[in-house]
Amino acid sequence: MTSTDLADAFVSTKVALNQAGIVDEFFLDLIASRLLIERVGESNNQGWWDSRVLSDTGRARLDEVTPKTQLQSRITLASKVGRKAESDHLPADSISLFSFGPQVESRISAAIEDIDASDDQPLEALESVSVQSLREGWTDGMIEQTGSNITAASNSLTDPRTGDSFRIEEDGYTQSEIEPEKWRLLATLLQGYGQSTDRLCVPYYPLKSDLKPESA
Repeated sequence: MTSTDLADAFVSTKVALNQAGIVDEFFLDLIASRLLIERVGESNNQGWWDSRVLSDTGRARLDEVTPKTQLQSRITLASKVGRKAESDHLPADSISLFSFGPQVESRISAAIEDIDASDDQPLEALESVSVQSLREGWTDGMIEQTGSNITAASNSLTDPRTGDSFRIEEDGYTQSEIEPEKWRLLATLLQGYGQSTDRLCVPYYPLKSDLKPESA
């Protein structure tokens, strides 16, 4: 699949999520980003993690177990897979695509819980994603389709080199600083994933404490 094909799958996924009841534009972009990255990394695609949650096989299995909450279950399981894979490569207290800090994650969880079971939508666009190879910048089309008004060309990331993760900036963000910067963080994290081609290299920012050190 080309970058354009992946961008189309991203947009289709946002539409399905919106029809299911998620209305916050940032949450639509963040959840759709996670689902598409998760699908690209599944075992029958790039093999970054041992999962087929978003394949047609995964849908069939969940439909047997949780037919009334299939969409909620797929989103939650896919997010857990991605979060676990990232945490295996990252230091504690990091901001990453699958872990945007406790405050944002709490609100996302609530939005997913509020999905109306009767409005469950099949994620057909994701199921059809088949990626055997990736070129650098493969997430650029996704970035263009977010509500961030940020282009991949506006950011310049350092070379991730040979590690399994790379720190985007030396200075990180506190919980309170994430909210006004959330669009830029999402776009930059997606751009970081776009540098993962033959192997997974997880981009991240440090998550700083909101507590200020006491004066001596």
